[in-house]
Amino acid sequence: MGLKTDYKDAMYDGQRRYRLIQNEDGTHTLVDATVYTQQGDKFGANDINATNKAINRLDHVTEIALTAAGWTGSTAPYTQTVSVAGITEKDRPTVSLYLPDGITAANVDLKEKAFDCVNRAVSGAGIITVYCYKKKPTTDFQIQVKGV
Repeated sequence: MGLKTDYKDAMYDGQRRYRLIQNEDGTHTLVDATVYTQQGDKFGANDINATNKAINRLDHVTEIALTAAGWTGSTAPYTQTVSVAGITEKDRPTVSLYLPDGITAANVDLKEKAFDCVNRAVSGAGIITVYCYKKKPTTDFQIQVKGV
């Protein structure tokens, strides 16, 4: 579900007009009496909350562990499906290699070699499926998924 992108401003000829109505308690109520040529949309708390949630998701990063033993298939493509809270089939997250703090140079080489096998990642309802079309990774590694 995307955010609403067809908001319209109210349009009218001349000036806005209001009726002033006397209330029983001595106060007045203003009633809009403008003749509109186009009704406008309201932008409220639900709209701004949805917008802010979508913006916050753009920078959010989730780390996901992929294990050497978790790949399915005896021939390519090899796949691994992992649960990811909040992800949907409509998401198109950015996937990259995640390297934890303190990793050694030798381990970086192993993790990069494993990640180089990854060709595609597809999101689903609460899951992401990673595909390797040529070679199955032989070591555990982590990816980071941005935009979920």
